[in-house]
Amino acid sequence: MSPYRLALRTLLLNRPRNVLATLLIAASLCVLDLFAGSIASTRAGIEYQAVIVERMGHLTVLPGAASGAPRQLRRFSADEAGRVRSLLAGVKGIALVVPEMSVSGIATTGERSATFAATGVPDAAAGTVLQAAPGKLQAGVDNGVAISQAKAAALTLRVGSAVTLTAAVPDAAPRQLVAQVVDVYQEGGGAGEGKARSMLMPLALAQDLLNTGSIERFVVFLSDPALMEQQRSALAAALRKAGVQAEVRTWQELSQAYMRARSASDLAFDSIAGMVFAVIAASIAATMSINVLERRREVATLRALGMRSHSVFLMLVTEALGMAVMGVAASLIGSGVIAWVINRMSLSDGAPQALAGAMPVELDVNRMMMAVAAVLAVALMAALVPAFKAARAHVAVGLVG
Repeated sequence: MSPYRLALRTLLLNRPRNVLATLLIAASLCVLDLFAGSIASTRAGIEYQAVIVERMGHLTVLPGAASGAPRQLRRFSADEAGRVRSLLAGVKGIALVVPEMSVSGIATTGERSATFAATGVPDAAAGTVLQAAPGKLQAGVDNGVAISQAKAAALTLRVGSAVTLTAAVPDAAPRQLVAQVVDVYQEGGGAGEGKARSMLMPLALAQDLLNTGSIERFVVFLSDPALMEQQRSALAAALRKAGVQAEVRTWQELSQAYMRARSASDLAFDSIAGMVFAVIAASIAATMSINVLERRREVATLRALGMRSHSVFLMLVTEALGMAVMGVAASLIGSGVIAWVINRMSLSDGAPQALAGAMPVELDVNRMMMAVAAVLAVALMAALVPAFKAARAHVAVGLVG
């Protein structure tokens, strides 16, 4: 008498209690999978916001700490910037490299003035990678700047207006330049650091305002973002080999919005997962305990016919794992169907998530597989006590009962 065949026979009988436990496992896992998918969608939206909208790129090459200067004052010299640029140009898997400079100061129109925080980029830095990024510079207009709608409203500026920029230069006299507004853009919808940047200007104009030929950082956009960590290690090794004092940071490390969202989502997911696994464990333990109680005469008969106690134990544990496996299979199908329906409805309604590069539910395969392994482990542990008691029960008492 094979305990596994007996367990399969019992599962195929579709007892109402077993079916209910299986459905409860499936429903609980569906909730967990969809919640994990919502978290994955939120993180994908944050990535799009940081990498594209805020122009942070996937990787950022920053000057090292060799000079001992404060972070905000560290820059690549013109010679170092040339070496870094040529090195990055020879690395496979890089779609775009954008040298940047940050400039802050006061913008005035003669009637109104306001502070500004600008980023200087090359005129041709947009390309196809940054086509969706807000703010467009005009090629050939050396003093052309793109300004956010909020800042343009504060200064009553529009496309074609002139504005005087006064940069705050450390340990030097402030420099003034007259710029022309070539674009008024709408800020990104995220709550990241990029909302503080109210202006985009040519790199040469930013360097002229700061009276320097140095570069603050190189923003790197990758062809395959999934290889970000590998590319980071390769870039760091190449920079060290070239003798350039620099560090490579990921967008995740530089985005405070992502770090806050990740911390909150991890806490929420762990809480939901704990409750789901507790429900599954209680369901399996209760179902197996009642089944063992109702089938004590059947188990005793099997023991009387020669089945060993360890075979009884394996039979009942296999039943519990079988219910868990059926619940997992049903949850995977259910989660996929529900996610497809939600995303389909979102696309038909023109929801903003689709425009931001993220669907409302992006199923997280890694977390789903981890949940499957956890459910099987929980089912095994929940079935141990009822199965052990049934295996150790006295045969004569079971036959009488």
